[in-house]
Amino acid sequence: MFFCPPYTVEPCGLFTWGHMILLLTTAILIAVGLYVSRHMNAREVRRTVRLVTAILWGLELFKIIFVLAVTGSRNPNDYIPLYYCSLVLYAGLFSSVGRGVVQRIGDVFLSSGSIVGGICFLLCPNTSLPRYPAFHFISFHSFLLHGLMVYLGLLLLLRGVCRLSMSDLKHCAGLVSAMCLVAWIFNTVWDRLFPHMAVANLMFMSKDFPGTPVTVLYRLTGALFPLFMWLIQAFVPFLAVYGVYKIFIYVSEKKVRNNQI
Repeated sequence: MFFCPPYTVEPCGLFTWGHMILLLTTAILIAVGLYVSRHMNAREVRRTVRLVTAILWGLELFKIIFVLAVTGSRNPNDYIPLYYCSLVLYAGLFSSVGRGVVQRIGDVFLSSGSIVGGICFLLCPNTSLPRYPAFHFISFHSFLLHGLMVYLGLLLLLRGVCRLSMSDLKHCAGLVSAMCLVAWIFNTVWDRLFPHMAVANLMFMSKDFPGTPVTVLYRLTGALFPLFMWLIQAFVPFLAVYGVYKIFIYVSEKKVRNNQI
């Protein structure tokens, strides 16, 4: 059952007991991980990012093999890692082995977009639990991936390895925008070359994803849907995290000032 094809065993579904158990377990593991990491210095944080990135790439490759060999799917949406949450794979590499601007791009995405993407998926795992049981490789993979996304982002912020500023918006938006463009071009070319095969919808840049919040946006925006998907993915997650981050910094500094009086 752990490696069964989709829908061959009753799926877990969303907001079920199985979902709640996976969500609670992931939240506990994130909290434990942050507690254990509370005294890490910058070098140890970098080492952790490298290790986690290597693990995530290994799991992603195994997932691709599973999709191609077990499910038999040739739908690019199922095995090409080019969605918002897939960007943690590339940002992790930038942060781990990059230097200068490249490393900064990785750090900023991990510390902003990665947190938002991870939390959103954990609350609404539309691509795994509606198709597989809770006790399944894909379900475990998805919760581990998105849990580690949240962990890495919070680790970089809490240990001060990445201190966000408004100017970092260009780093996060630049990475996401580049991936949106690549995804949109791939979707367009794929659909023209293979009109009778599954419609490509990487980064959700081209079509609706029924049963998710994407549907609401798709119906509201019509032909402008790709533009709005790009704007939301490129800018909203960073701005959301940056706002909370600035509030946290303000409260912390105010507490320190009050203690000095």
